[in-house]
Amino acid sequence: MERPALKPDSPAPAAAIVARLPAFELWIAFLFSIVPHAAGLFAGGYGQIITNAPLAVIVTIVDVVALVIAYLQFREDLHAKRAPHWLVWATIAVGAIWLIYAVFVGALLLLGQLFCINQDCRGPIR
Repeated sequence: MERPALKPDSPAPAAAIVARLPAFELWIAFLFSIVPHAAGLFAGGYGQIITNAPLAVIVTIVDVVALVIAYLQFREDLHAKRAPHWLVWATIAVGAIWLIYAVFVGALLLLGQLFCINQDCRGPIR
């Protein structure tokens, strides 16, 4: 007597939902991408952060780490042929705001020192 073929178990609905939840790393990256905005809120604006070099460097490093984690999740989703989670897009959007600001203002500060635009690097005007 022949036995009936076993059907592969279909994933349970709860397992499908859990599989679609973003990883904890992505939630942590999203929180890290909010750090520059929270620091700007409590410090009195982005200008207060960017003019304090150690704080600006720390905040920028934290933001870059968050963006790298979001990018890696985005790449993993593309390789798995699934749509990226909304949290990936939110992390990239929120993190990009500070990164763009820091790059532009940092470039202006660097060029100001390089071409001696401010009065600090010039001699006294007679």
